[in-house]
Amino acid sequence: MIKHLKNNFMQAAFGSTVWIAFLTLFFTNQPTVPVSFIWRLLAIGSLFGLVFGVVYPYLWEYSIFKARTTILLSTLFNTLCGFAVVYLYSVELFSQIRSFFFPVLLLTLIGHLIGFYFYSNYTNRKLAAALNSTKENQ
Repeated sequence: MIKHLKNNFMQAAFGSTVWIAFLTLFFTNQPTVPVSFIWRLLAIGSLFGLVFGVVYPYLWEYSIFKARTTILLSTLFNTLCGFAVVYLYSVELFSQIRSFFFPVLLLTLIGHLIGFYFYSNYTNRKLAAALNSTKENQ
């Protein structure tokens, strides 16, 4: 499990860092990049790696929490890290969206509820197919 989560973290952190670097390169007109921005970019990648590479796989695949707890924890981690990423990217942008914290939290909760519904249907079908194939092989 630890090796799987470590690999997920590295993939998510590297992929998101490269993606944000390309987006920043294409959408800003600055000829030079300050060193502090590179550190913030690495911190943003690390936050993405933490959420999508460690927290989500752990909560949805390995944890034994009830569905309600898993959905609430996923929503909180996603929203808080999302706002932290915006703050690291631009303090000005964060000050503009700070007042929308609760609507974003509500939309994220709704998204996680919908995602959990489809994820549980998928895993139930996969488990039923595995059980049926085991039953047929006996």
